Amino acid sequence: MTTLVPVLLAGGAGTRLWPTSREAYPKQLLNFTGEESLLQQAARRALTASPADRVVTVTTETHYFAVLDQLCEVAEGLGRHVIAEPAGRNTAAAIALAALYAERQFDDPVLWVAPADHVIRGVEALSCAVGAAAAADGRLMTFGIPPGDADTSLGYIRRGGRLDGHDGIFRVEHFVEKPGREEAMRLIAGGDCYWNSGMFVFSAAVLLDEFAALAPNVLEAVRAAVDEAGNPPDAAPFRLAASAYDTVPAIPFDKAVMEKSDRVAVVPLDVGWSDVGSWQRLWEVSDKDADGNVAHGDALFEDSRNSLVRAERRLIACVGVEDIVVVETADAVLVADRFDTAGVKALVARLKAAGRTEATTHLEERRPWGSFSVLLEAERFKIKELVVKPGAKLSLQKHDHRSEHWVVVQGAALITRGDEESLLSEDESTYIPIGMVHRLENPGTVELRVIEVQLGDYLGEDDITRLEDSYDRVK
Repeated sequence: MTTLVPVLLAGGAGTRLWPTSREAYPKQLLNFTGEESLLQQAARRALTASPADRVVTVTTETHYFAVLDQLCEVAEGLGRHVIAEPAGRNTAAAIALAALYAERQFDDPVLWVAPADHVIRGVEALSCAVGAAAAADGRLMTFGIPPGDADTSLGYIRRGGRLDGHDGIFRVEHFVEKPGREEAMRLIAGGDCYWNSGMFVFSAAVLLDEFAALAPNVLEAVRAAVDEAGNPPDAAPFRLAASAYDTVPAIPFDKAVMEKSDRVAVVPLDVGWSDVGSWQRLWEVSDKDADGNVAHGDALFEDSRNSLVRAERRLIACVGVEDIVVVETADAVLVADRFDTAGVKALVARLKAAGRTEATTHLEERRPWGSFSVLLEAERFKIKELVVKPGAKLSLQKHDHRSEHWVVVQGAALITRGDEESLLSEDESTYIPIGMVHRLENPGTVELRVIEVQLGDYLGEDDITRLEDSYDRVK
């Protein structure tokens, strides 16, 4: 008997939604369209098809703890099958890895692969389509979205004839990867093309056979990394050695397998789908006022139309503007033409090339023990707020270039300084000299908040020597 296994791909970067989405905390972890993050919405869709302990999530080591926290907020058991890649190697590697893992964990698994950063309104219709696709034995099934416009940031699928014995399923004539605008318009005019949703259904056995025939270099490298990992069967997360996984070719799944296979079929799927791949796409799927404006946060519009504002910390007021995007975060403000979907990505590339931290990280960063926010930074000093979850603790560590002063502003803190331990309450403080072994722990039942003042000639986050860690981060 087959087992339907939803596979959530949660390793993307989402740079077109900068400055909200960044490499360290990408769009799948963010709330753009409702009460929950895009990852959590994807997890709830997966639960319509399978119980929580059959859902597999593929992410990276960098995002593992944030992904785990969000999954566990949705349902108990969703954190059981999380695969942590040492670093992303594109979708071919992630899907091959999920297939090899599923064969070890489940009987005759049929995979439903779905990106964790999309919006889908018609969940019931999606569930029915997945069921129909799963019934097409021996096929690599994909889902095609009726195109709403000539989008040049998406791939396209041209359908062929109807698949024998399956209503509403068609053979695939060919794939078109991100065409130019004129070609995209021709594809749409033909009436037989769809946007490529990036979702797939196939049995793990059939998929691995196709990998062996069409992309053996990917399969062999991933299999070698899995075999070398030596994880216990119930290990969470399932980790791979970076040295082995670095040899895996970084290739998109479509190019590695789908575009070469003669076993591919497409299911047309009209379910209110969006990849939320740009601020324009977010504007399209968001609720609007009478003038077509979208407001997330504290935003005011006066004589303005068809614009999107996302305000995180302060009031954003727009007067006499049209078709613009304004996005405000703690350390950056974006003002852009709403239709310019490529410019933001190019801007992020320039920031990265210049070594600007705004390209990759926020002033607030999540950690497995909680989070920290940079409140102020200047030459030779940095001020942070640390938020430690109840029962959590930082690693036992030391710094070579900075001292630290800690002031407790909420909760109780168990402090390790060298060989000594002490308990600090609100409005009490301590000092950690350069080189001293130390640890901060929250023994209480409420969040611990600490103001940290760093002093030194180097204040980078990599000035940490971890001696012991509850989250397996000791290198």
